[in-house]
This record gives sequence, structure tokens and C-alpha cells, in this order.
Amino acid sequence: MTGMIRISRRRALLALGVGSGLVVAAAGAGVALVDAEVLPGKSVLNNTLGRCDAAAPAAALRGTPGPIVTGTMRSVRRRREVGFAIAYPPGYAAGAALPVCLALHGYGSDARGAIGCAGYPDFIAGAVRSGMAPFALAAVDGGNGYWHPHAADDPLGMIFDEFLPLLRTRGLDVSRPAVAGWSMGGYGALLCGLTRPDTFAAIVASSPAIFHSYADAKRVNPGAYDSAREWAAYDMTARARELTGLPVHIAIGAADPFAPAVATLRGRMADPSAVRVATGCHDGRFWTWAAPDQVRLIGSALAGRS
Repeated sequence: MTGMIRISRRRALLALGVGSGLVVAAAGAGVALVDAEVLPGKSVLNNTLGRCDAAAPAAALRGTPGPIVTGTMRSVRRRREVGFAIAYPPGYAAGAALPVCLALHGYGSDARGAIGCAGYPDFIAGAVRSGMAPFALAAVDGGNGYWHPHAADDPLGMIFDEFLPLLRTRGLDVSRPAVAGWSMGGYGALLCGLTRPDTFAAIVASSPAIFHSYADAKRVNPGAYDSAREWAAYDMTARARELTGLPVHIAIGAADPFAPAVATLRGRMADPSAVRVATGCHDGRFWTWAAPDQVRLIGSALAGRS
């Protein structure tokens, strides 16, 4: 790996916080425990062992992106003011009549973060330069509630009832949009497809944050679901067969902590080939690696939508 310092096995274990006695007595066992997530430090171990080494896309695939327009709107569904952002391809500006791809952000992020995630605007610019039909990228603040309805916050309803209509008033073609998301937003993209199965030309989920169970979700993120009943209503794995026939495309790194749950989802899908597993972790390197192919897929789907 260019520019990286090689770390010895001993130094890696020490960095992981494994006690020196364990290093001396059972270094191999220590690695196994960390690998199984019994001991902390899995992400450090993955990086040390090269499991996160998703290849960087060729620079030639990037271009100079067009303008980004930002604003706010009052969301009745979310009961608050929310921010939004629209990224246009080069040569286009606000008011352009373009098809649109929704971009759903991950936990702790927002609309601006979603627009910039994985370098999508750069890869859209590069693909348009190479002849791909242009499209806009649009994102809105969805909070940290995993994009599904809660008692006092409904980001999913906001997308359909408020954000898509707002984009229409700005000249964008929302008759058959695409949707893409990362982590929590990847789960949200799949949920959008399940909620309105006839709406989207493409549904692209990068490293979707899918949990094994309500207890698992509550342990990792207590605010993801308000109750076991709410979890059951939006359990992606239990509803895997509903994805049949939808233009779903999932990409996840083999070392991603959500990979086992996604593997379970894949096993229940009618078309397991919709899930692509490659070298990578739950990070920007993997999402950037996947972005060029995803952008072209979205562009093709939007250009051919009926």
C-alpha cells in the first residue's frame, strides 16, 4: 500500500489494546478474539490485515462537478425545519429539467453530507463528460431515526409527501426517480423501494445498516427503533421477498460489520445476485470504490425509465 508504514503483528496487537501477557502467551488467540468481536479493536485489525483496502477509482473517472444549491423547508412530517441540497451536473443549474436521484445520508450526517458521500458529484461529472445522460442528486436531512416513521418523526413520509413535491417545483423530473444511500441511508433506500415499489428506476444501497434482531439494533443504536413492534414492521430481512422484481443493487465490504446480516438478507432474496460483496469495510474507501459503477447504473436507469 503506497505511503503506508507496515505494522508488525506484535505492534498491531498492542495497538488493539490486547494485554502484553496475552501477546506473549497467545497472540494468535488474541487475534481470533478480536476478529470475532469478543475483544475490541476489530476495525484496527481489519485495517492492519488489509481487509479495508478497497481500490481507489481511476482519477480519469472524475470530473469537475456542477453547482450545489442548498436551502431549507418546513417539514410537517418531521415537525421541524430541515435542510436540503441539490447537486447539478456540469453545464446545468437550478431550474434545469433533469431526472433526479435521491441521496440518503447515514447516521450522524445530513443533506450536505449525503451529496458529497463517495464523491458522487465528481463521478457524475466524469460520466456525463463520457456521454452519460445527466441527472441531479438531491438530499434532505432525515435525522438519525433510520428513515422509517416514528411517533414524532417521519422522515420516510417527508421524502414522499414533501421532498419529492419540492423537487418538482424546482423543475426536476420526479416521475420515476432513483434512490441511493449509505449505511443507515442504504437501509433507507431499500425501505423506500419497499414502501413505493412502483416509484424508483434504481435502488442503490451501499453498506446498508441491517440488523439481525431488535436486540442487536438496540445494542448498536438505541434510537434506531422505538419498540420491538416498530422493528418488526420495518425488518428488512423479514421482508426480503418483497424486494423481488425491484431494481435493487446492494454493495457491501466483506469486512463490514453489517456483512453477516446482509448475507442473511441475500439468502432470502429471490435474486441473490443483487448483492455484491467485495474487499472493504464500512467506510468511505469502500463507498468511493463502488461509486463509479453505481453512478453509471443510476444514469442508465434514469435515461431508460418509463
